[in-house]
Amino acid sequence: MAATAMKFGVGAFGVLLAAYAAGAGADAPVAAAAPLIPVWQGLPPGASAADLKEQDTEMPGGDRVVRNVTRPTLQPFLPEAGTATGTAIVVCPGGGFRFLSIDTEGLEVARWLSAHGIAAFVLRYRVMPTPADDGDFAGQLGALLAPLFGPGINDEMKRLGPPAIADAQQAMRLVRQRAKEWHVVPDRVGILGFSAGGVVVTGIALQHDAKSRPDFAGAIYPGPWDIGKVPKDAPPLFIAAASDDALTDIGAQPLQAAWQQAGHPVETHIYDKGGHGFGMKQQGGDSDHWVDQFGAWLDKQGLLKAKK
Repeated sequence: MAATAMKFGVGAFGVLLAAYAAGAGADAPVAAAAPLIPVWQGLPPGASAADLKEQDTEMPGGDRVVRNVTRPTLQPFLPEAGTATGTAIVVCPGGGFRFLSIDTEGLEVARWLSAHGIAAFVLRYRVMPTPADDGDFAGQLGALLAPLFGPGINDEMKRLGPPAIADAQQAMRLVRQRAKEWHVVPDRVGILGFSAGGVVVTGIALQHDAKSRPDFAGAIYPGPWDIGKVPKDAPPLFIAAASDDALTDIGAQPLQAAWQQAGHPVETHIYDKGGHGFGMKQQGGDSDHWVDQFGAWLDKQGLLKAKK
């Protein structure tokens, strides 16, 4: 699986494993100063008080990740006055449930959405604990990511996905609870996720209540999830991935097939090249345009037209 691991390495599931070896990566953009809003009142369900402190880690090459998230938060990016459409999207970065690729799959995406009149909320969902010391983390990164490069990936998703999915469900409820404050229309709240964040999207699209149901969903190079039966109220779905990503065969394509078989609307873009974890990175290929195609899909749903 060595070649596959390197293919994953530049992406969100194995983000920067290759960069540790080669020093590749984009410059880290500056984070916006939007506030972090707790998703849960107190400890999340099933969680215990932890000594872990959420932290940013800059990887070689400049990519930035957020680690040791135990208290989920939302970071809002609201459109300028007069441009709001009433549509809102919860954005779920990827990172194999080890960390969150907070810039190219989080903050940059949210800025694009807010510039197009969409209220965006970056979700920092719970991830597994990693060494607090950045040096120790770097030394253990290969071992931390190894289960994602083989058959163990399905077990990892089943083990680590449920708390993050619960965080996303609560995030959807919170956006609707505060819809008036944020100038959001409660029946125009969707979710968009990348890699492990795409697993979160799949999970919430399959299992939700009335207050947490996404009105629409986007899964960008999603990881694998046991789809089972697709519910009758599953949301319209947008999928984007690349054929040179080994996860496409076990993530994006089964998801597309399940939605088609259930008779639910799904639009899928599979690019020839792009690898795993292209996010908002510009690589000179067709995958650079996924966000514009996502925007066009939102427009077809009528979600870019203002609604009070």
